[in-house]
Amino acid sequence: MEIVDVYNKRKEKTNKTSERGKQKEGEFGLSVHIWIMNKDGKFLIQKRTRSRKRFPNMWSLTAGAVDTGETSLEGAIREAKEEIGINIDKEELELMLSMKGTNNFLDVWLVRKDIDLKDIIMQEEEVQEVKWVTKNELEEMIKNNEVAGTVTKYYKMFFTILGK
Repeated sequence: MEIVDVYNKRKEKTNKTSERGKQKEGEFGLSVHIWIMNKDGKFLIQKRTRSRKRFPNMWSLTAGAVDTGETSLEGAIREAKEEIGINIDKEELELMLSMKGTNNFLDVWLVRKDIDLKDIIMQEEEVQEVKWVTKNELEEMIKNNEVAGTVTKYYKMFFTILGK
């Protein structure tokens, strides 16, 4: 069970906590997605394990809930370390977009970093595979319903902001 801070509709902490995804009406959690882009303009994606409750066996980004007491930036750094074993410095992260959903805020971060796939240490219970893809390859995967819906909701907005 993950305990997260509760935010109000203006993305202000309320000094309350709740179980992830169990916020009451008018309360929000905070999650992060991390887009990792190499010097060739390819994006690092990861395949979720078959045992995941949401979007099993689908491609996604490094992502997760921001834990109690963490900032969005700290949550992004922790998730990258937990899920794929890479260290990201706070200076490497650029906030690209922040969105409000039904009961959650989502902060989307960009990291420009070359990572050798051999250096990745996958979190066994969450990640079964990683690979680099081009924007076109990702869009084709989205058309083929291979990518988690949490990414497909906003990827066009992300690429517009990125200027690609």
